[in-house]
Amino acid sequence: MTQFGGEIGLNPEDILRLEPEITYITNNSNIEAIALVTETGYQIAYAALPTYTVDSDALSGIASALLMTGKLTMNSVFQESLVEAIIRADNGYVVVTNAGRFVLVGAGRDIKNLMTTVKVFRIAAQRIESNFPVL
Repeated sequence: MTQFGGEIGLNPEDILRLEPEITYITNNSNIEAIALVTETGYQIAYAALPTYTVDSDALSGIASALLMTGKLTMNSVFQESLVEAIIRADNGYVVVTNAGRFVLVGAGRDIKNLMTTVKVFRIAAQRIESNFPVL
């Protein structure tokens, strides 16, 4: 039997170590959806409000595409690694943040809380990266 996350080297203890970070984000930001994914879009965790209309696979794929585009851009323009990407519209935003081996992605419509969300994502990403550094 295949265990969740086993394909990318996660064991049940790893999943338990990731759960508090997802909880921290959902408790401290006003987002409608959150996903923890790999760079390639493999979904580790996903949570969304019932009113959120984009499914988890779509959000994970979007995060992967944004991350790859952002990485290429930052490397070409600044010869540096991408730390985060913030994509904003009039009535919503998406935040994509590197977190070591993983990527955090969140989507929300409450623009006035965008910077709070970014701060919370940065804190969680640092803690995830310290527990799961790039291999």
